[in-house]
Parts: sequence; structure tokens; C-alpha cells
Amino acid sequence: MTDPFRTFIPESLESRLQDGIRHALSLGAEGAEAFVSVSRSRKAKVQNGALEDLTTSKRGGLGVRVIRNGGKGCRTGLATTTDLAAVDFRGLFAQAWELSALGDEDPWLRQAAPEGTDDLPSRFDPSVEALTPEQRIGWALELETEARKASPKVAAVRESAWSDGTGASLLLTQKGVRTPDAWSSCSAAIELAVADGEERQAAWHWDVSRRPGLDLAAIGAEAALKGERKLHPQRLPAGRYPVVLHPEVAVDLLGIVAGMLDAESVLKQRSLFAGKLGQAIASPLLTLVDDGRLPEAPGRPALGTEPWDAEGLPTRRNVLLEGGVLKTYLHTLKTAAEMGVAPTASAGRGFGSQPGATTFNLFPLPGNTAPDALYRMAGNGVLITEIMGLHTVDPVSGDLSVGASGIRIRDGLLAEPVDKLTFAGNLRDFLTRIAALGSDLRWYGSSAGLSILLEDIALGGA
Repeated sequence: MTDPFRTFIPESLESRLQDGIRHALSLGAEGAEAFVSVSRSRKAKVQNGALEDLTTSKRGGLGVRVIRNGGKGCRTGLATTTDLAAVDFRGLFAQAWELSALGDEDPWLRQAAPEGTDDLPSRFDPSVEALTPEQRIGWALELETEARKASPKVAAVRESAWSDGTGASLLLTQKGVRTPDAWSSCSAAIELAVADGEERQAAWHWDVSRRPGLDLAAIGAEAALKGERKLHPQRLPAGRYPVVLHPEVAVDLLGIVAGMLDAESVLKQRSLFAGKLGQAIASPLLTLVDDGRLPEAPGRPALGTEPWDAEGLPTRRNVLLEGGVLKTYLHTLKTAAEMGVAPTASAGRGFGSQPGATTFNLFPLPGNTAPDALYRMAGNGVLITEIMGLHTVDPVSGDLSVGASGIRIRDGLLAEPVDKLTFAGNLRDFLTRIAALGSDLRWYGSSAGLSILLEDIALGGA
């Protein structure tokens, strides 16, 4: 059986990278690293029953980092290329060596020692490589058919698409770190319009997995339901309401919280949670986990699961918040050294960037309350199904004022849609006013969310 990793990164390429590392050391470098990634992607897109686009693309890139000793620390130089067929990479490492003379000295720069093995199940499904254009087109058409079947109000399909990809990455360092990884993924997405009389609304939905077998009927039905739930929206009087966050909204807000736990931002005092380690920053109901070794399971794609992080440390399960208490920040080797704590194996990188903190599989521990029960607990409130503008949240103060839409809850039941809402306040409101967590944990790629009941939230109407 062909090694999928070697399909993308052959031995000859790895040998040239090792030669470049040795060349950097001969120039006087303290350390040298190479990070290479290669991927292939395919997509079929249809629109209203007709093929719109069929594409195949291949991407690859190499980033080399050279470390130079200084009087008060180390300097680094980074050079990149997309020419992976070069005869050798000595010139690229020499360029990084020259650039390292221009960098600032950093006393906290660290490199990992070789550790761990790839003891995880394969992240690569060979059946993805065997898919044909006809299969991709057929699935894109089937997704559109399922959406139309789910609701007679689907008036148009702007895009129904099947995408899949495969790829591999590798980190090599002069210390002997070697992290081969191969992966595959499949996704299906649909964007449509629903209509009722003169009223028209747009909606979309998607799902992703490491392998074929996505539930196209469920994806199409969810997109149609989202659209139907937006028809004929009403005005919501401004006021304070019990609010239930849809899992798709919760996953975005929890992602904002995790981004503020980046130790680099904390060290620069650019995070709401700087200096809060060991303190309660959220409701005791909330426990937030990032797990780089989470196993794949039905309904859980575990797309972030990898044996090593981008610095060569074996990945691990990190509990970020436990019972509302901040337990750890997300660290690279550098920030862990600067804070004097153990690393969390949370580094990510692209071939053109330095390592930075990231999450792998981010999720809250679910509660034991069904969504319908949360609506009953809310009584007369609002289910928020969409939030727009989360990128504007102030990472230092946590202040936010974003647009939102959703569904009115009346006497514990979903009623009419509402839109043009203003969801304003502070991220602390979201974290500390959690009254109940749903049992409906849902995965959206490498992050998961669930229904969350919030108490006493200010909502502005149109």
C-alpha cells in the first residue's frame, strides 16, 4: 500500500530539506527548521440544477527558520518558497540566515526535543483520493435536491457544492524533530433563498468530515429550515431578555474567548483575561476544553486531531476553563518559557509564519438540558440564531455591539422570527450569565457549540 504521506512529500524532498538544515548549521546557526505543507483540493459547484464549476487545485509551500545566537537571546530569520522542486534549498536557508541578523534578540525562544510517536488513528482516508468528478457533481446535485425536497419554499439555490481535499505536512529541526502528518477532508455546503409571497430570505448550511458519507439530506434540510425561520421577521422591542444561543452562535463566541487566551496576547496586555489565571471568569456551569488527540466518532469529525503541534510537541488535552475558573492560557514554547510554566503543545503555523498559539478541537462540556427545555426555562425571550460582526469585539475590554437575528420565544415555545437586533454589552455578560447548558453538543469543523441559556441580556430592536 502506498504511503499517503510520501505521495505528497517524497523522500527526495525530505533529504534536500535535511541538507539545507545542515548547511544552515555550517554557516554558524544555532538552530534550523523546515516546515513544508502540500495539499490537493477538488470542488464541484452546481446552481439550480446545472453544473456551475468543477475545479482541481494543488498548493504547496516551504518555510525555513534559522536561529542565530545573540548576546541576550536568539534572533530568527524566516524565508519561504513555493518551489518544492528546487535542486536544493541551501540558498533559502542562507537567505534566512542573513535575515536572522536583522531580528530582535529574544531570550525566550525555545525548540522542542524529539518526543512522542504518531500513535493516533490515521487522519487520511484513501477513498477521498479515489473520488471521481462524476461523484462530486452527483453529490452537489443531490444536496440541492434534498434542500428543495425539505421545503417547497426553497425558491433558488445560489450554490450547492461538494469539496474534498488531501494533504500532508512535515516539520524538521536540527534537534531531530520529525512530524509527518497526512490528512483528508470532505465537505458539503449549500446557499439558498426561500420565498413566501414577496418575502425572500437567504440561508446556508454545511458539514465536514475526514471521509465521504456526509448526510446530504440533513444538510439540505437544515439550510431550508434556517431560511424558513427567517421569513416575515418582526420587530423586537428593546429591553432585557432571557436569551438562548443556538449552538452555531455559541461556537463562534467560544472561539472568541479561546482567542483571548493566547498567551502572547496576555503577555502584551492585549487580552481581557490577562492576570486572571486561577480566577472565576465564567459561570461555574462552563468547562471549556481543547483536545489535540480527540478521537473521531459519529457526529464528531475531530478535524483538529494531530499527533504533534507545530513545534514538535505531542498534542494533549488542555482544560482551559473548569467550572468557570481559568486554568491555563494557550502556549507556544516561547510564551511558556517567558511565563515560567509548562508548555501546552498549542502551537500552529503556516509555512510562511512563526509558530503561534492555536486550538485543535475546541468544545464545551455539554449540560443535561434539551433545547426545548431551555426554551421553557427562558419563558419569554429570544433564540439567537445569527450574530454578525464578532470580529469587532474589543479583545482588551471585551466590549461588543453586534448585529443579531433569531426567533422570539413566547411562553416557552418558538414563535415569530426577529431581526435587526443589537446584541450589546461585554463578553463577561456572556460568560457570567450562563443559566443552563444544552445537551445538544454539535460540531462545526474542529470546534463545537451547544445551546446556552443566558439571563438578563440587553437586546436593542430596530
